[in-house]
Amino acid sequence: MRSSRLTSAALVALAGTAITHMVLTHRRHRDRTVLEAAHLHQRLLAAQVERPGLRAIWGSLDPLEPAERRLHLHRNAWVSAWEAMFRVGVLSADGVHGAALALFATPGGQKWWTGVRDSRAQAVGEGYAHRFHTLVDTAYQDATGDILPTFPSWQAGQTVTSRPDTAGPFP
Repeated sequence: MRSSRLTSAALVALAGTAITHMVLTHRRHRDRTVLEAAHLHQRLLAAQVERPGLRAIWGSLDPLEPAERRLHLHRNAWVSAWEAMFRVGVLSADGVHGAALALFATPGGQKWWTGVRDSRAQAVGEGYAHRFHTLVDTAYQDATGDILPTFPSWQAGQTVTSRPDTAGPFP
């Protein structure tokens, strides 16, 4: 009887260890995928800055002067990097807020965000991307005092000023 209980306890412990390993492996794979996608995005943005012939890809940037286009792409690269870092737990909610405040310390950063936030919000799903954009919007509002409208595609009742759940790096 005693050996049966020990065997059962050992099997439960082994099953728990196996499940924990599977969950952690899945999270590492997901984080690695997010970081690889962010790296690819950064390389594509850098190529567009370095090779003027690639500018035709984004017609919406045609009206911008070359210097402003480079700043636009550079700001986008930074915000996308922050989003990936937030997603994998390398950048905290406070870190996102602080970085965004630095971006919005200049009128150029503020103008850039008001110009891109709607299109970025359309691509936002639930979870981390939603929380990230809420943090950035909150920082914008803290820096400027301007209240931004809510995004129509987000859940009813969700306001831009709502603080996202930032309990941990994983949902």
